[in-house]
Amino acid sequence: MAATDSPSQMPPEGFEPIVSENPFGKAVGPIYEKRDGETKGDQWVRGFLVEEKHTNRVGVAHGGVLMTFADIVLATAVLAATKTPIATIQLNTQFISPARLGAWIEGRAVVTRHTKALAFVKGENTSSAKPVADVSGIFKIL
Repeated sequence: MAATDSPSQMPPEGFEPIVSENPFGKAVGPIYEKRDGETKGDQWVRGFLVEEKHTNRVGVAHGGVLMTFADIVLATAVLAATKTPIATIQLNTQFISPARLGAWIEGRAVVTRHTKALAFVKGENTSSAKPVADVSGIFKIL
């Protein structure tokens, strides 16, 4: 039985799996999303369950998984703001606390500024409303 087949391992209510044609994104997932009704604008919340494939030797989410997830979350915010293809040119991550096997991780991001060429975005990953990582990035608008 896959981790997401267990009722205790289902995403929270309102989250639906994202449809991605990105082979790397599929390997990291499944990733879920929902529209965030508590914030201004057209913001999405994305999330994933920490499965064994996401963990390191000590049973917490590998930093690379958290950074990949953060990149996906930040890119979602930039795409919503710019409506154009983009590429990550800088990603900063500050790890705050571990995300243990079975944890539900949520990611939110907001574009703080964008020009014709660049978009600047900040976000955070949380688990049980506690910070896991603060993230920021710069994206090239293509």
